[in-house]
Amino acid sequence: TPLASLRGFAELMLTREFPPAQQRQYLTIMEKETIRLSTLINDFLDLQRIESGHQTYHLESIDLVPLLNQVLALFSFDKTKHTFHSNVPKFPLLVRADADRIQQVLANLLSNAVKFSPNGRTIKVEAAQREEFIVVKISDEGIGIASEMVPQLFRKFFRVDNATTRKIGGTGLGLALVKQIIEAHGGQVWVESTQGEGSTFSFSLPVASA
Repeated sequence: TPLASLRGFAELMLTREFPPAQQRQYLTIMEKETIRLSTLINDFLDLQRIESGHQTYHLESIDLVPLLNQVLALFSFDKTKHTFHSNVPKFPLLVRADADRIQQVLANLLSNAVKFSPNGRTIKVEAAQREEFIVVKISDEGIGIASEMVPQLFRKFFRVDNATTRKIGGTGLGLALVKQIIEAHGGQVWVESTQGEGSTFSFSLPVASA
């Protein structure tokens, strides 16, 4: 789909004359489609590496608290639609993990929370220790997911297909990648959702010794 858009707008601009404002509009669309294509390729390559056993993880003891705050700050700068609420402790939450990959998981889940709550409202990020695991929850008050779709959410290329989600777009690879990364760390990922009321995506990571 991104390639079809790029080709279509490129052909239009090569074969017809447009006023500067319309040229800029088409070029903006083309730029967004190149970003979308790049994301699709990177996600697909990441999944291929993980599934073939060639993905390398640099595991070390990391504190999830500053990582959560850092990723949350990247999304919460735009408060025109969404309100971000953080319930993350002040003390360290130590896990043994690859910081870059966990940051990728958090960015993916927060991006989904924003995209799938197009009318705004509150996005909550919570983290706490539950016995031998640290559990992170990211909740939105968006469109939610029908119960029969939930078991398929973490499959490659699966996307909930309805009028609302078609407008939102996406690669269908992000959640599959999240699942692979978290399970490679010895954790689990799951979702609770009510259609029309929102979703909560959660994942766990084993606690690291101090």
